[in-house]
Amino acid sequence: MLIQVSFVSVAEPVDLSRLSHGSMGKHIEYFRERDGKISLQQARQKFQTEELTKGTSHSISLGIGVDPVWMTFSINNTTAEALLYRLSVETPWIDYIDTWLIHNGEVLTHVKGGDGVAFAKRPMQYRYYAFEHAYPVGVTQVIMRVETKGPMALPVQFNSVEKAISRDIASGYQFGALYGIMVALALYNLVLFAFIRRREYGLYGLYLVGFVLNSLSYTGQLHTIFTADFGPYFQDWVDIFLMITYSVAGLHFGRSLLQTIDYAPKLDAFIVRTTIYIPLGMLIGLVFNQLLFAMALSFLLNSCFVLLFIAMGVKALYAKKPFAMIFILSSVTAAICITVSTLAVAGILVPYNDYTFKAIEVGMAFEAILLASILARQFRVAQLEKVVAEKFAHTDPLTQLNNRRGFYGSTKSTRQQIVRNGRDISVVLIDLDAFKSVNDIYGHSKGDEVLESVAQAIVQTCRKGDISARWGGEEFIIFLPETSQKSAMIQAERLRAAIEAIDLTAQGEALTVTASIGVAGSTDGQYCNEPLSLNSFETMINAADKALYEAKNSGKNQVIEQTAITDFSI
Repeated sequence: MLIQVSFVSVAEPVDLSRLSHGSMGKHIEYFRERDGKISLQQARQKFQTEELTKGTSHSISLGIGVDPVWMTFSINNTTAEALLYRLSVETPWIDYIDTWLIHNGEVLTHVKGGDGVAFAKRPMQYRYYAFEHAYPVGVTQVIMRVETKGPMALPVQFNSVEKAISRDIASGYQFGALYGIMVALALYNLVLFAFIRRREYGLYGLYLVGFVLNSLSYTGQLHTIFTADFGPYFQDWVDIFLMITYSVAGLHFGRSLLQTIDYAPKLDAFIVRTTIYIPLGMLIGLVFNQLLFAMALSFLLNSCFVLLFIAMGVKALYAKKPFAMIFILSSVTAAICITVSTLAVAGILVPYNDYTFKAIEVGMAFEAILLASILARQFRVAQLEKVVAEKFAHTDPLTQLNNRRGFYGSTKSTRQQIVRNGRDISVVLIDLDAFKSVNDIYGHSKGDEVLESVAQAIVQTCRKGDISARWGGEEFIIFLPETSQKSAMIQAERLRAAIEAIDLTAQGEALTVTASIGVAGSTDGQYCNEPLSLNSFETMINAADKALYEAKNSGKNQVIEQTAITDFSI
């Protein structure tokens, strides 16, 4: 705790005309109420006669569950008229605050407040203790008594009303920017989860929502909306339970994202137990009304959250998991900021001020952006994997042409459009001659080479818009849109010649490859005097297959068109 002992009774009054900032921490002297509650008169006597502790930072931070504290400072209005100023204690969770203003030995006013007081009865209906008063000319002593079960962090502010309003506006913009980032990322990832059902996206969204709710609660903003009076410590209970929501969701998000159960099962099991047992312990504390016990558990879980996030990142790095370094960077950044904020609130080592108090928000925003980049990259990788998987599902791995599934999928929309418009389509079916003997004599590797060469010849011969596929074994098929059967015959003959011209050798000798080809197609949108809409694509393929069979049986290495096919409906 950043304090020092002072042997001076009451500090010099603060000259309002020279007050450059509103933080009163360094002007405050205080003592602890260790022997039971005392009166204002007794406190005034102690301020005059006993050794006091003087604040050395902008905030008085005394720790958690400490004795009540009496504080005092004086202000000097050197102008010719009363000045309207706002006094505030900018930590919303302080349970009870009493302030007395004393001028010329007389008590001007006594102002009660704190989150233990119903919202409607507070001096200002505001997110933390505050009141405004016109301070008369001369010296006014301010005496405050503060009592709370939570962290005794007391950033006392004393500002003109205009400056106080300006600070409120600036703070509103800061929180608005932070919450805007968090909520936008949360909603985006929750929408992704709703559509793709990946747990990490849903947990990340809950993690961010939990943090926003937690921030709204411990900054007092939530309690200006839900103002019901459920007892003096209601806000404290809400604060600590919301404090652990983002920790629990965040730890499970890290488990899911990094899949720690696969390579760090002990760490994974410890995380699961931590996120179960600590909240259960807090619930027991709630049942038996043990606020300090539950509060200690909530701070413990937050500390575990920081350490376990880093541990998961390190384990992922050793396991060579993608994005592990970014995860570690985000975790360490958040850990530093959370630690700074937590220590400041607890009054340990770190001074409490606007920067240290809001460090957690800055760290979490930075971490949220880095983690969002991990999820975005993971989403892209998943999409690329899906594209690759779909390609393999529709592609013949040897020839890189479509397989049957890919052929039907690739031709469907084009076929339907052509049929609706009454234009022509044709099908060319190719079968390699004596291919079995190539495998038998030269081996399957040479057979694969032949198939690859034929596939290249097909690709080189096809026009833009033609769709080819390996139909099975040594068979290939080509779909020719906007092509009549007569034109398809010309195209098929070009292909036959290209296949015959393939230059291959086997065992030092030239290897000739030939193919028999069957063609079936429409003319002027008709097949056998019927519209294409009355016929099926399978029937056209069967017609080409029959023509191919005829080419095989009548000498091979030739192109035959089907001329007498009926029952053709697409």
